[in-house]
Amino acid sequence: MPRRILYVDLAPAVGGSIISLYQLLQGLDRRRYEPSVVLSAGNGYVSRFHKLGIQVFALGEAGGSSAAQERVEAVRQSGLVHWLKHSSLGERFVHLVGFYLREYPLVRRKAAALYGIIRQVEPQLVHLNDVVCVSRPGILAARRAGVPALCHLRALAWRNHFDRWLSHSLQGYICISQAVERHQRRLGGRTSPCWVVYNGVDLSLFEGLPSRGEVRTALGFSAEHFIIGCVGRLVPWKGQHVLLRALAELAPHYPQLRVLFVGAPEAHSRGYEDELKRLAHELRVASQVSWLGFRDDVPRLLRGMDLLVHASVAPEPFGRVLIEGMAAGVPVIGTAAGAVPEIIRDGETGLLVPPGDVQALARAILRALSAPEERALWAQKAREEVAEKFSLSSYVEGVQRVYERVLS
Repeated sequence: MPRRILYVDLAPAVGGSIISLYQLLQGLDRRRYEPSVVLSAGNGYVSRFHKLGIQVFALGEAGGSSAAQERVEAVRQSGLVHWLKHSSLGERFVHLVGFYLREYPLVRRKAAALYGIIRQVEPQLVHLNDVVCVSRPGILAARRAGVPALCHLRALAWRNHFDRWLSHSLQGYICISQAVERHQRRLGGRTSPCWVVYNGVDLSLFEGLPSRGEVRTALGFSAEHFIIGCVGRLVPWKGQHVLLRALAELAPHYPQLRVLFVGAPEAHSRGYEDELKRLAHELRVASQVSWLGFRDDVPRLLRGMDLLVHASVAPEPFGRVLIEGMAAGVPVIGTAAGAVPEIIRDGETGLLVPPGDVQALARAILRALSAPEERALWAQKAREEVAEKFSLSSYVEGVQRVYERVLS
């Protein structure tokens, strides 16, 4: 009899966590596990999970009243709150009160909805597909229902006092990298057991694609152009501004360079896209930059690139686009922070540069541009590394081994 597992991911839009969850359930052994999924109602992957033959619960937004939100905002702007924030103790007190006024009621409402779903599904395990602070409703619901739960840690997030208390209700953690494991062990509360299971990439997505020339022609590039791709959300910590400045260093001497930005801004960082476009004009490289926005054909776009640059200025919990680029046979450059050094072996499967270092990134791009044979060797070794270390089957098998440990 398959064991029932309820997966919960309440991300409002499609991102790395949803894609990784979808790939996990694609490969899940249905003879051993019977999955059900809870997603936010507006998430674009709801229909895709349905097509896998999986029961999907779409959870609507459980927001508070606008009047209540206005009262909370008035308190936040009060003179007393500003006075309290002058001391570290006062600031901690303000954050504590703010959490219980603004966030806790929403957490409780979502937890009540999830509890009802848990009672309906009757799972043997609840798999919460994100960090503790994002998974609060799911942890509360599983705790109330008496069902074991684990968190799949996909970010380098912090915990407040409530999260540390909640963590003691968990059976353990799946960490997407050693960097995430090291980070979460410093957070307090329950920090073990931990199992590191790297995300995987479906190599079949990179088969049967159009030729390199066809992709480049469709994008408006010729064979003479050297195309540098940068794939990711347009948020400041992803470092697209660093790549623009590196391009400005090289452009006067290498007019064949082109940079292709693939990704859309998040709701809280919409101004960053405008900043980037202004910066491109100020640096006089706007004519060498293309902005494609969000695309669901990334494997196809990678086929047309000569180089993939991952320019994050903050530590990455993983870096999914790197293993996608490596699987596509594209040479990669990444910043040496977080989990990126776990993915790229510097000088063997790609190049590593310090985060935020414009000159170092420009030198690395120039090295790749000037050494096509070395570049091809990196790409070849990288694809072999992906097949061995970051395959979809390794990812699925790793998670299933964790299930056996937890459920036993």
